[in-house]
Amino acid sequence: MLIMKRIKIYVLILAAFCMASCNEWLDVEPSTEMDRNALFSNEVGFTDAMSGIYTVMTEDALYGRILTWHLMEIMGGGAYCSSGYNQYYSNYYFHPAAPNYLKSYQTSVIDPIWRRAYNAIANINSVLECIDEKQEVFEGNDCEVFKGEALGLRAFLHFDILRLYGDAPGSEDYSDTKIYIPYVNGLSSNVYPLLTVKMATDAMLKDLNEAKELLKNDPMYLKSAPSQFVCNPVTGLSANREKYNIKEWHNRRLHFNYYAAVATMARIYMWLGDQEHALACAKEIIDAQETTFPWVNPELIANTSSTSNSVSRDRVFSTEHIFALNVVNIEDKMDGILHETQTSFNNSSMVLGINTDYCFDAATRDSDPRYTYLKYIHSAEYQISTKYWKDPDLNNQYSPWSVCRLPLIKVSEMYYIAAECEPDLVAATAYLEAVRSHRGLSPYPVSVTNKIELQEEIEKEYRKEFISEGQLFYYKKRMNQDIVTKTKNASYTITPACFTMPRPDDEDTYGGRN
Repeated sequence: MLIMKRIKIYVLILAAFCMASCNEWLDVEPSTEMDRNALFSNEVGFTDAMSGIYTVMTEDALYGRILTWHLMEIMGGGAYCSSGYNQYYSNYYFHPAAPNYLKSYQTSVIDPIWRRAYNAIANINSVLECIDEKQEVFEGNDCEVFKGEALGLRAFLHFDILRLYGDAPGSEDYSDTKIYIPYVNGLSSNVYPLLTVKMATDAMLKDLNEAKELLKNDPMYLKSAPSQFVCNPVTGLSANREKYNIKEWHNRRLHFNYYAAVATMARIYMWLGDQEHALACAKEIIDAQETTFPWVNPELIANTSSTSNSVSRDRVFSTEHIFALNVVNIEDKMDGILHETQTSFNNSSMVLGINTDYCFDAATRDSDPRYTYLKYIHSAEYQISTKYWKDPDLNNQYSPWSVCRLPLIKVSEMYYIAAECEPDLVAATAYLEAVRSHRGLSPYPVSVTNKIELQEEIEKEYRKEFISEGQLFYYKKRMNQDIVTKTKNASYTITPACFTMPRPDDEDTYGGRN
C-alpha cells in the first residue's frame, strides 16, 4: 500500500470517529470535507480524534502486541518459546537475510507495522492541519497542549519506524547517504521521499523541539489540574490516591506529554551517538523524577488481592511511566500466550517464557521485585511474565491507575542513558545504582573499574527492567551486537544483518523508488 495514495482515506477515518467511541475506530469513508469540519467544531472532537489515534496504537500490529510484549520481545531475546509460529519468529523467518526466510511472514507480520504506523501518522496530520484555525474552540491552554501532543507523537512514531526499518548508525550496512523512510508531515497526494537517517531525525527533532515549547502548558509539567479534555480523571478511592501520591495529572502519562518529548529526544540522540545531548535530555527528566515520576511504592508491588480482596499489584510501576498506553483488552490479547482467559496455557506452542536465567543473577534475584513478583511458574521449562496481569480488587478502586497500562517510556531508561553517557565513571555508576536501589539491590552494589564493565551492567539492567516491553531489541541493535533467541530445545544467534526490517514491496514499487 502506497502511503500517500491512501492518505485521503485515512484522514476521513477521523470524521467517522466523532460518531463512535474510542474503542470503535472504524475504517469508513465519509463523503465530504464537511465531515472533518464537523468533527473539529469543538474541543470534544479533537479529544475524540486523539483518543482514536491512541486506540490505533494499541492494535496488535503496533504496541498492543507486536512492538512490545510479543514479536519485539522474541526478537530481542527476552522471551523464548517452544514451537509453532513463535519459533519462526525466534528464527527471524520474516527477514530476507534469515536462512529460512518465508515471504508470507514478512507480509503478514512486518508489513502491517509500517502501514498501521503511517495510518496513525496520517490521522495526526489531519489534527494538525485543522488545529491552528480552530483555536477558538479550546479552553485555556488546551490548544497548545493538543498541538504539542500531536507534533511529539508524530515524531515518536516516525522514530520507531526508523529504528525498525532503518540501519543503526555504526552498523555494517549503515551509510550516511542511504535512504530509509519518508517523514510524512502533512496531507498531500504527493509521494513523500525516502530520507537518510540524518534527514529523518532532523525532522523528528524539529517537531519535538516545537512540541516541547508548546507542552510547557502541559498540566503534567505545570503540576496543575488538567481540563476534562486533555486528561481523563484519575479513578479509585481518593484516600488511596493521596496515600500513594497519585496526582490529578497522573493520566497525562497516557498522552504524549512534555517529558515524553524530552525522553524521545534522548532516545534519538542515543541512536545517533550524540551522548552530550542525550545526557542533557536524560538529566532534565531525572531532575524532575522525585516529584513527577516517583519510584513505585513497594507496598503496591508486593501486596496482592488474593487474601484481603482489597489490594491489587502495580505490576507495571505506573508512577514511573513517562509515556504509556491504556490497553483495555490487554488480557484478551495475551490469551494463552502470557495469560489464561479463554485459551489454556496447555497449548505450549503459544506460550512465551521469560529468559530468567539470562536476565537475573542467581545470587541477587530473590531480592529483586522484577523477579519475585512479576513471573508465574507455569512449568519446569516456562516462567511467564505477569507484568500485565490484573488482580481483581474492590471494583478496581484501590489502584486502578495501574491497570491496563502498557509502558512505552519509563524513567528508568533515562537513568540508563545517563549512566551510559556520563563521562565520569563514579557519577555514571551512581545513575545505574539509583535504579538498582529501588529494585531491592542496594545490598549488592555493582563494582566497575571502567566503562566496558559499566556497559555490561547496563545491559543486565535492560534485560531485567524491560521484560515484555520490547526495548531490549532496540538496545542490541543500537549496540550492533548479536542477539541470542531461544526455543525450548534450541537457541539461535541472530546477527545485525537481520535487524533492519524490509519495507513493504509496494512502498518501493508504487512510490517510484525502484
